Amino acid sequence: MRSTAMAVLVLLGACQHSDVSRALGARCTTADDCDDLCLPGDTPGMEPWPGGFCTRTCAMASDCPGDTTCAGREGGVCLFTCGADADCEFLGDRWGCHDDDLHGGGIKVKVCRGS
Repeated sequence: MRSTAMAVLVLLGACQHSDVSRALGARCTTADDCDDLCLPGDTPGMEPWPGGFCTRTCAMASDCPGDTTCAGREGGVCLFTCGADADCEFLGDRWGCHDDDLHGGGIKVKVCRGS
């Protein structure tokens, strides 16, 4: 029984993107669920963040950890970079790869966000 439980834990761990954490990418409903900021999911009148999204504020790309950039959403937040919708699947359903403004940069970047 113990080996079965261990195998299930290993498989569950393999299904998650290694960069998803309370700092960036975890699902959330309030800021208490995150290290810094929670973009709540499916709030009427706001950008869709399916399931919520833990992130942090930024002023430039160098403020964000690897594989992320500072997008112009919500006044500047770190979002995962991508090249295609498949790159965002680790975040769950209704996430896709979209063009967005680089915060303060005047250029477009591709980031994962709700579709």
